[in-house]
Amino acid sequence: MNNFYLLYGTDKSIINNELDKIIDKLGTSDVIRYSLLDTLIEDIVMDAATISMFSNKKIIIIDDAVFLCANKTIDKIEVLEEYFNNYNKDSYLIFIVNKEKVDTRKKIYKEIKKNGTVIECNKGNTNYVVSYINDYVKSNGYKINDIKYFINIVGTNLDNIKNELDKLFMYRLDSRKISNEDIDLVTIKNQEDEIFNLTDAVILGDVKKALVLLEEFLNKSYDEIQILSLLASQFRFLFQVKRLANKNKRYDEIAKILEVNPYRVKFTINKLYTYNEDMLLEKIKKLGKIDYDIKLGIMDKRLAIEMFILDRYNYNNT
Repeated sequence: MNNFYLLYGTDKSIINNELDKIIDKLGTSDVIRYSLLDTLIEDIVMDAATISMFSNKKIIIIDDAVFLCANKTIDKIEVLEEYFNNYNKDSYLIFIVNKEKVDTRKKIYKEIKKNGTVIECNKGNTNYVVSYINDYVKSNGYKINDIKYFINIVGTNLDNIKNELDKLFMYRLDSRKISNEDIDLVTIKNQEDEIFNLTDAVILGDVKKALVLLEEFLNKSYDEIQILSLLASQFRFLFQVKRLANKNKRYDEIAKILEVNPYRVKFTINKLYTYNEDMLLEKIKKLGKIDYDIKLGIMDKRLAIEMFILDRYNYNNT
């Protein structure tokens, strides 16, 4: 069984799914997680070399292992290199790199690949997504008519895919067969596209369209708190893109900085003329105030989000 794993890429949902599969396969609850942002590599190596007191297997997850990328390094890298020469067979090291690429020329990369498994987890890996859907649908005893149609509707984020499939499973509990008509009726379209349409309608003051889109979200099992969270995330994204674009950053540079799909940035930049930073900040503040008021019981959540769409919510209210 492999003692070393490297999961790298920009799709955290794929990384988390692969991480869960590895942990399940290794079959131990003795899991320790470190980040190289606040932990020395020599301390991690010492832990890996030490026999576990709780089980015969120990999993060590190492986040932020960016030393595996080009032009990156860490202090005491030789300690890790020496560990590969005489590693503890009962310790399993999983390196996590949330970057699109790693440097395959590095000695450590070659050691991991020689003694373990390297898995690319980048966005847009359609083959991976199709395989994931197939496995998840079959393991739950269902059949789906057209996987590609389903992906076109809901997108490629695994967390979103799982949520939408679970809704379809409940809807088709009797026949356990999922048709394209079921997908149209039960699922919500690609969340990123839909939430962008909603934020765009809010920004442009298209109240009628925004209220229709809100109703579509609510009819497909999203509550107001989820929608507010999605709106806040999208407005923060728009603000970040606007600010970086104002600093003359190219869309591919912005995508790398924000660790998102370049297409999403390019699409957003093409519409930036309708946005300004002050307006985006005001929307973010209002959403924060709405969330606070709802949690305190001051406002009804449905009314609050409708007031936000109607631009009648004052975040300076006390």
